[in-house]
Amino acid sequence: MTIMGESQQTGENTDTGTPTPPAAESPETQESKKEEPKEGIFSDGNLPKDSVVDTGVEDKEPAEDVSLGPKTKSITITPDEKSAFIDAVVNNTRFTKDYSLFGGRVKLTLRSMTVDEVNALASWTAKQGTSDPAGLMSGRYRKYLAAAQIARYNGVDMPPLEQPLFETLGKDGKTVNQPGWIERSKYWDEIGIGAFNAIMACMSDFDLRYATLCKEAENSNFWNPDTP
Repeated sequence: MTIMGESQQTGENTDTGTPTPPAAESPETQESKKEEPKEGIFSDGNLPKDSVVDTGVEDKEPAEDVSLGPKTKSITITPDEKSAFIDAVVNNTRFTKDYSLFGGRVKLTLRSMTVDEVNALASWTAKQGTSDPAGLMSGRYRKYLAAAQIARYNGVDMPPLEQPLFETLGKDGKTVNQPGWIERSKYWDEIGIGAFNAIMACMSDFDLRYATLCKEAENSNFWNPDTP
């Protein structure tokens, strides 16, 4: 009868003293040795909705926000746009641009805003934001922008924001009166979300073009800014 010694238990060959490689494990054995998930609130793989999972792979570019339609990643400023921009700056008038949507079935003209209009929208939005949910306020702000920037929509002229641009106090010194343009901003409540999102995409393009024109105006070679 052979008694298994310590050397045999450790897998050592008693004749040569050379360790003997352990026998290969079957797939079934390997599967059974996988670590079982630990108990915990996330053990079932259901992460909370606001959890951030680090995949270890850096995204090449952020996901596109489609709530306002496709974003304009690059634009080309035309000579006509530059000429219109210079005329608006010199004459202190508004820069405008025409847009056509859905095969020409929806047409609109967008205009630049005055400093007072920008401040008025920001001031009113900040005041409303203290009590309104962020999502609701975002929707309202888009309507405010539409009221300020859309000069013409499907043949209907849209005048600049009505006075007073800012809220005012009533004669009693206590009552707060809304800005004069709030009622007209409600016009956009009746516009379908599809058309409104398309309009917002045009407004994003317009803002980018206007900002680009302002930036290129800093270059002494305004008409060909890429030339040294």
